[in-house]
Amino acid sequence: MALFTWNETLSVNINSIDEQHKKLIDMINDFYDNIASRSNKDNISTLLSSMKQYTLEHFTREENYMKKFNYPDYESHKKEHDVFIAKVNDLEEKFTSGKLVLSLEVTVFLRDWLKKHIMGTDKKYSDFFIKNGVK
Repeated sequence: MALFTWNETLSVNINSIDEQHKKLIDMINDFYDNIASRSNKDNISTLLSSMKQYTLEHFTREENYMKKFNYPDYESHKKEHDVFIAKVNDLEEKFTSGKLVLSLEVTVFLRDWLKKHIMGTDKKYSDFFIKNGVK
């Protein structure tokens, strides 16, 4: 069962970025499925690491566009990315060291953060990116 489902309200109207967001949603759903089925620690660790790596790649792509086109809200957008990555790094470190049991709460945090970020912060750059030829 999917925790998070893509719908058009999440679209930033830029196909390449929408596809990246869909992949992140799929990764959160895989993570949720593994948490819900009480998968082993190695599987969950691998999923968390893969999700973190893909998120870093996605954020880098967005930030590169922002720098390339002098996006006026770059600094605050990047700060949101940095805060999220720091939180995920902290979760990963605590999980790996046995200080945290990953749970539905963690998965809901990931879902809610991504949804809020796409619907709020990412949608702000949509017209700007489109005007600069991002597809």
